[in-house]
Amino acid sequence: MKSDTFHPDLMREVAKLYYYEDLTQDKIGEVVGISRQKVWRILKQAREEGLVQIKIVESSDKLSLIETRLQEKYGLKEAKIAVSFSENEKILFKRVAQVAASYIKNRIEPYATLGVAYGKTIFEMTHYLTPKSIPGLRVVQIMGGYGKLKGDVMAVELARRIADNFDGQVVYLMAPAFAKDQTTRDAIMSNEGVLKVLDMSRKADVALVGIGGVSETSTLLDTGDLNDYEIEELRRKKVVGNICGNFYDESGAIVETLTDKRKISISLQDLRRIPIVIGVAGGKNKLLPIQGALNGKFIQVLITDDLTASRLMRSEDASYHS
Repeated sequence: MKSDTFHPDLMREVAKLYYYEDLTQDKIGEVVGISRQKVWRILKQAREEGLVQIKIVESSDKLSLIETRLQEKYGLKEAKIAVSFSENEKILFKRVAQVAASYIKNRIEPYATLGVAYGKTIFEMTHYLTPKSIPGLRVVQIMGGYGKLKGDVMAVELARRIADNFDGQVVYLMAPAFAKDQTTRDAIMSNEGVLKVLDMSRKADVALVGIGGVSETSTLLDTGDLNDYEIEELRRKKVVGNICGNFYDESGAIVETLTDKRKISISLQDLRRIPIVIGVAGGKNKLLPIQGALNGKFIQVLITDDLTASRLMRSEDASYHS
């Protein structure tokens, strides 16, 4: 069905009645002689074509200051902070996801390759994406799917949703995040298709990653992909976080573990070579994982909430790798 195209004069008049005169859409429909649904479509088109431009006066100098200080302290290219109006973890989670959606929409360039790895916050982000066509965009899955059926489906679904939202092409990594054992992993890694996707991942222009913890409630441990003795090794080696199934400590040092022999994903060394890596995480349980990721220089852009950002600024300056 062909969408309506409205005359500029009609759009201007409807917009004036709505924004200047504060008439409801029902009342505008009555005085102009059109349906309420058509009034809504006219207002939408007026915004899309720039006839209506909404300006919100920014007043949060404090927020901009924290973003700037985070950038300076950790050598970030950019920091985006979600303002929280509650300390409720579920609300913080959604706020960070929404800010990440807005950031991605405005930062991905045409003909870019965007690498994505599954994480709860990044998957939540897809619920707040608004459609935009980005010519030539390619979305690549840079880590295999987690072991539980739901996790495996979500990894594929995440890449598909992002690609669909931006009219892009999606490239799947049809492999588990952690194979059964090293022999199985080696067999999977010998597959030309898997190797090709991983090579494409390493050459991404931008990567979008979650910053995971290693607590009992973390996404990675919840999958059941790690054996008890592997989890014990993480604790013994003082691991605080993981990105794409790769582990590190609070100082940002990469920690080699037994899981490396089963992992199918790009490495943290690969990640460091990608021009822009956007890390998305928030909440009090993510303080140490984010701290380690920043110290390790694994990300160039951080998207988090204001409470976590303030805690990062108050934490002892541990820029081990600057």
